[in-house]
Amino acid sequence: MSPVVSSLSPSASAHMELPRLPPFDAEEQGEKVTAHLRMHQHQQPTPPISPPECDDTPKSPPHTPHTPQLLPKSKPHHDWTEDLPQTDHVHFFRQVDWASSELGPLEHWDDTLRVFIRFLFADSRAACIWWGPSLVAIYNESYRPLSANAHPQLMGSAFIDGYPDLWDGIKPFFDTARTSGVGVEYSPDSPLIVERHGYREETYFSGNFIPIGNGPTNQPQGFYNVSFEVTAPRLSDRRTTMLNRLASVPHTGISSACDRILETLKTNGEDIPLAILYEADESSGSTVLRLKGHIGLPKGHSLLVDNQKISSEEGLIPECRRAGLDTVIIDFDDRFGSVSWAGWGSPSKKIAISTIASGTRVLGYLVVGTNPCRPYDDPCKQFIKDMGRIVASIFSNAVGTREIAIRQEQLENDLALSDMKLRHLIEHASVGMCHLSLDGYVVWANDHYYTLSGVSAESHQTPFAFFDAYVEEDRKKVIDQWNSLLAGTNHISVELRLQRRYTTPVGDSEHAELQVLAFPYRENGEVKSIMACTTDISKLKFFGTFQARLAAEAREAKRQQEAFIDVVSHEMRNPLSAIVHCADGIAIAVEECRSQLSSIPQPCLDAINDNLASARIIMQCANHQKRIIDDVLTLSKLDSMLLSITPTVVRPTRLVNSILSIFEPELKANKIRYRVDPTESLENLGVDFVHLDPSRVTQIFINLITNAIKFVKTSADPSISVRFGACTKNPRSFFPAGTFWAAKNKELEDVTTNPEWGNGESIYLTFEVKDSGIGLQEREIHKIFERFRQANMKTHVKYGGSGLGLFISKELTERQGGEIGVSSIPGRGSTFGFYVKARRVIAKSPQMLSELCDKSAGMEETPKQLQVLLVEDNIINQQVLGRQLKKTGCNIDVANHGLEALEMLEKKIFDVVLMDLEMPVLNGLAAMQEIRKRELEGEGLLGQAMRDRSRGTKRLPVIAVTANVRQEQIHTAIAAGADRVMQKPFKATELVCLMKDLVPNVAMPGVNERMEALSLT
Repeated sequence: MSPVVSSLSPSASAHMELPRLPPFDAEEQGEKVTAHLRMHQHQQPTPPISPPECDDTPKSPPHTPHTPQLLPKSKPHHDWTEDLPQTDHVHFFRQVDWASSELGPLEHWDDTLRVFIRFLFADSRAACIWWGPSLVAIYNESYRPLSANAHPQLMGSAFIDGYPDLWDGIKPFFDTARTSGVGVEYSPDSPLIVERHGYREETYFSGNFIPIGNGPTNQPQGFYNVSFEVTAPRLSDRRTTMLNRLASVPHTGISSACDRILETLKTNGEDIPLAILYEADESSGSTVLRLKGHIGLPKGHSLLVDNQKISSEEGLIPECRRAGLDTVIIDFDDRFGSVSWAGWGSPSKKIAISTIASGTRVLGYLVVGTNPCRPYDDPCKQFIKDMGRIVASIFSNAVGTREIAIRQEQLENDLALSDMKLRHLIEHASVGMCHLSLDGYVVWANDHYYTLSGVSAESHQTPFAFFDAYVEEDRKKVIDQWNSLLAGTNHISVELRLQRRYTTPVGDSEHAELQVLAFPYRENGEVKSIMACTTDISKLKFFGTFQARLAAEAREAKRQQEAFIDVVSHEMRNPLSAIVHCADGIAIAVEECRSQLSSIPQPCLDAINDNLASARIIMQCANHQKRIIDDVLTLSKLDSMLLSITPTVVRPTRLVNSILSIFEPELKANKIRYRVDPTESLENLGVDFVHLDPSRVTQIFINLITNAIKFVKTSADPSISVRFGACTKNPRSFFPAGTFWAAKNKELEDVTTNPEWGNGESIYLTFEVKDSGIGLQEREIHKIFERFRQANMKTHVKYGGSGLGLFISKELTERQGGEIGVSSIPGRGSTFGFYVKARRVIAKSPQMLSELCDKSAGMEETPKQLQVLLVEDNIINQQVLGRQLKKTGCNIDVANHGLEALEMLEKKIFDVVLMDLEMPVLNGLAAMQEIRKRELEGEGLLGQAMRDRSRGTKRLPVIAVTANVRQEQIHTAIAAGADRVMQKPFKATELVCLMKDLVPNVAMPGVNERMEALSLT
């Protein structure tokens, strides 16, 4: 390789090949240089370089061997080369046999040459000194790679010996520098083909020749030559220029674009000596490669494959198929024989096959040969990649242009067809359509428009004749809407009555009505005409009014139904409350009598026992009647979608025990064995307090246990067992394998996701009631959960019941995220099971009556007596409830209505008020509102008690005692000022527990632990 650039063409430079050398060895190469230089037998001093003779024929510089002139020595000689940088290259320089060269031994070199030698070895650039008339080479280590195969023989050799093929091209640079006395620059206008890596390589160099010496500038002793390789930027410029031309190919059809692509590739034969361009045609359903052009393939060549499927094995199609969406590089092989390679005329070592794609859609393939005189390195890879990307963009635009043209033609055809269909649709549409000019003329209208309007087309010939179709009362509305459209309103929708009459389904005659949708037609933002659609809504309006009447009637019927249920519930619960209180009082009195009298005559004892049994029967009947009332009320809520699930904090074990305590007297009276078995799952899962609706679970349990008691009475060995547990998933596994599960009516929302259920873990509570009763037939099981259905017709006659209990239980379990089911064996009993969804409690607070009683049991040891105001209009309830409360140690005052209660509250301070809601003169809701108002405003004795806190609480506790138990009625009572709501009928002990929770530090005896688990509102 040469550090200078000749003016040789690529074809001429192709012959400049030098033999490849083995790895460099300093001593061995020094001996070779010495032998090479010994050809010069005579040494002579280095005279200044003379200017060339004016001869037309270029002459070689004189380089006849001569003996250099030796300088006299006056003192011991110092080896000046020891002052040079001690590198391997300098060591090599010192080992050269310079005595056999034209320059002579190193110690005889003059000071000028020595100075430039120092500068040469200190220069970090690739530099060479051409010294003396023969231009003897001395170069630094950076220059060695540029000299390639000329090294190491070049060191100490004349230029013509080191680069004989370059002398004719380089001599003019030396002559110009010698004549002018200034440096001469040379630039890489032409490539230089060298062999430095084992193959012929295209390279570019730039540099200069600077005349040096200690004499006149036009008589230099030598030249300082600095060279730079600029191959990379020159190749980049050439490739970039071609890519820019390629990118400027205009967006035309696919054939024209392919021609322009190949024309552009031909401009850079050095980098693209071979090219084949395919289009991937998918119009036939399969991909067919169509040859769009090529560079370098002679006619009839085996690689000229056209109109072949992508699955073909001919030519380079297998490689195209293997490329997928990327670029595949293959080596030169026999298939590329006889190719007319462009550029250097040499075959490419690497062939690139690039997929032309748009996204995942393959549009074609581009096959190109790479530069045979350059390595397939990263710049070449990037060049291939950029070229493929640009060609893909051209293809994509060309294919897009072609598809747009096809699409445009298709759209024009579709538009014509659509226009025909639209006209057909307009003529046969079920709505009226019309187009109106701004001066009121009908431009066009379909037949249905005239039919709906009730007028003929002939009557619409005059301006604004369409106004006449509407009744006089709506004419102003029509004109206002028309003016609104002219003013620029985007669209209007209006209902208008016509002169045309309409006969309703019930035979009445009234004006027909149209729904008119109109909008302005604009051009360049200016309203040009009006378009409208009309629809006959006469029947719709009639039925809308009809449905409104039906809805009003349904609401009124629902209101009357609720009022009826409220009245029935109130009138039934009030006497039930008295019955419960009396029966409870009798039972307590009998128990006290038995406990206080040590010896009772047998006849009297029998009478007492009979009275006690009668009292218990009365309690059972009252409880049964209460359950019937609760079932009717629950059913009405289910039908009206008004039933709500209200969670409170509950302990499952206590809940089950409290429910069983309700039935304990009845179970003992009928000699029915019973047991309660909590499973280990409760302890394993650590279930203690949970969020659920205890009133709904209690209602389900009461239905199941009531049924169990009813059907085991006739059994030889009557027994009932209750088993309950918990799980986090698959709750059905808790029950027998053959359990029949009631079908769900619909999917209900998971209520446990509501905020009032807390953030605890979701769990399933499972309950099972097993009896030893008569059992069920398989055909009977499938209908027992239906409304008003029992196992068979004889069930009601023999055992009673309404057929609502299990249906209501099914609905309640589903609303709590659970199911209910049954397994039964005829003659051996039945097992009813259900499960509900609940959530663990993070922070527990007592919510059940029994818990409230337990909580209040440990209060202050010396409390005061409780002052109670009972507001009740029913004389019986006054007497019975008052007597019961007095037995618990309460001091009772009675008011007959709300107004009387307000008067008494201004005379005495009470601890708690028991307020009935349905009363004459002033009802309970109004009375509670007035109480809270006086407390808030600080009026009278109520306001004074609030300020003094004389009762120990912030405000006067009020418990609403009522038979109105619908949820909305309870909410209304709370909103009016009630602190708690006690539903009739109830036991006195339950009421006492509520009062103890509201008013601490009061004197009351112990209360009965057996009570219903009722949720506080």
